[in-house]
Amino acid sequence: MSKSSIRSDPRLIYLLLGLVITVPILTHAVLPVPVSDTTRAVHDFIQKLPANSLVILSFDYSTSTVPELHPQAIVVTQHLFTRPLKILFVAQWTDGPALTDAVLDAVDKENKTYGADYATLGYIPNTATLIGMTTDIRQYFPVDTRGNPTQSLPIIEEFPAAKAASLLITFATGEPGLSAYLQYWNARFNIPVVVGATAIAAPGYLPYLNSGQVVGVLISIRAAAEYEVLINRLGLSGAIPAMVAQSSSHILIVLMVIFGNVAYFVRKQRSPEVSQ
Repeated sequence: MSKSSIRSDPRLIYLLLGLVITVPILTHAVLPVPVSDTTRAVHDFIQKLPANSLVILSFDYSTSTVPELHPQAIVVTQHLFTRPLKILFVAQWTDGPALTDAVLDAVDKENKTYGADYATLGYIPNTATLIGMTTDIRQYFPVDTRGNPTQSLPIIEEFPAAKAASLLITFATGEPGLSAYLQYWNARFNIPVVVGATAIAAPGYLPYLNSGQVVGVLISIRAAAEYEVLINRLGLSGAIPAMVAQSSSHILIVLMVIFGNVAYFVRKQRSPEVSQ
């Protein structure tokens, strides 16, 4: 008697997976994105900041986590530029200054002027600098990343010390990152803090949210997609198509698991019984 079997070619599975990932990204697919409370808290806090408030963004991640944190940095920076705020950019990681420039190239600066409305201070090399800049930015950053003396920048003349900040946002892969700002900025000067986190690190930051030490947590690329909805800038960071691709790939994997189990039982029923 002939045996009946169901066989699958792994190449077909790889092809299907490639399609469900690349098609949404290439076509800029958009699906409804529910906004989480942790993301909305960040947006609402920024939206309620008084005009002329100082916000400091710290790029505390490397190129290895760009897919998760870079979209967050783009959409949050865009939101800040749409509001009448002053913005300083720093970084606790060496990749940070270059990533800062990449973000600034990706956003609409809304006629804001460099030096007056925003400035890039660059890399924070040690804890002493992190602490010292709270009382005197010019001493610890004599020049900005463009080579300008910081004492000549109107934004530094207006805000010579980081302790005047109304909000600190750190996009953090790990350490140095959030804990230093909580210890030396939030605890000492009560500066509100927001953290942008990778998916794997986010659960470790949620206790700080529950305790009120941070006002919001942005969780991976999902938060960037949610933030695009909140500021009505769909497609700005590419987060929504990426989320569609991620969801599609997950659905495909579930379907493949179901198909594999069905195929197994079909094959089992069709197998001939061994004659005695």
